[in-house]
Amino acid sequence: MPVLKVDLQEGFSGETVVLLLNGSEVYRGTPKTRTQIGFADTRSFDLPSPQATLEVSTPRSGASKSTVLDLSRDLYAGVSLAPDGSIVIHPSSEPFGYV
Repeated sequence: MPVLKVDLQEGFSGETVVLLLNGSEVYRGTPKTRTQIGFADTRSFDLPSPQATLEVSTPRSGASKSTVLDLSRDLYAGVSLAPDGSIVIHPSSEPFGYV
């Protein structure tokens, strides 16, 4: 069963963030980025299907971003808030490194 690991990375400053997987809420929190390492929070999910839709939103600002992910193997998704408030999702086949 593939694992999806979602890392909340750059730009989070305590606003509410919601993660939906295939339409179901799996995370609601107020992460804060540790600017020294570019990391705020992480969540892992075991998913039985080879595909999943990840939606990330910040309710206060109204920003939202959705993407379909290929889970034929373990996948890592980095999520950041851009300076303009938009959400960026960066899928990767390799884990992200934080120093």
